[in-house]
Amino acid sequence: MHYEAIIFDLDNTLLNFDLCERLAILGTLEACAISLDLHGITETIFLQVYETYSSEYWRQRDVFTPSELIKMSYESTLAELNIKTEKISHLGEIFWEIFNHSSILEPDVYEVLTVLSRSYRLAVISNGLVLTQLPRMQATGIDHFFEEVVVSKAIGFAKPSPEIFHHALSKLGLTPAQVLYVGDSLNHDYAGAIQVNIDFCYYNRKNQVLSQEVQPKFMINKLLKLLELVRSPFIVN
Repeated sequence: MHYEAIIFDLDNTLLNFDLCERLAILGTLEACAISLDLHGITETIFLQVYETYSSEYWRQRDVFTPSELIKMSYESTLAELNIKTEKISHLGEIFWEIFNHSSILEPDVYEVLTVLSRSYRLAVISNGLVLTQLPRMQATGIDHFFEEVVVSKAIGFAKPSPEIFHHALSKLGLTPAQVLYVGDSLNHDYAGAIQVNIDFCYYNRKNQVLSQEVQPKFMINKLLKLLELVRSPFIVN
């Protein structure tokens, strides 16, 4: 088995999306002088309500801009929780400013990439927006590790579509057999990789129990274990 390159998912594989989003949601409230304590609302309650509306509105991402979607999510959340502010028009822009410069990595990412980059070509395939994914990689200081960064919005195809994987392979000039793909999503990463016959390593960060139908080539629950995996005598570089 001979891999020339290792391709990574970005959110919740290299970058901790959940913490970055939480930081941006709450940081935006602070920037706009909106105090949850004064309204007797916990951060947990606010985040639960916000996520409900956010999930609903982001299904309309082909109709509205990212800033509009964020603003709509805040508007509905604040209305439901009976919180009033005069700064509602700026919430979207403030959110993205914080989110795009968040720098929260998954554990041991920098060490893993440093070691892997000595022996493998590295790349990223990410569902998302160029205006958010690239600045976040730069903010964490990992952007220089990657030869190619393929973002769904830039090419018009998103995981699990085979086209986004074929696009990345074409940019690298490699075949599926020469690549290992690492990601945290069974619906997007695993489902996409198996369609194009790319070996998949499941980053099972929450130690989920898999159904018998789901059989990734490899599975790890810590990124450091990826180093042990590629050093295996069964994987020759």
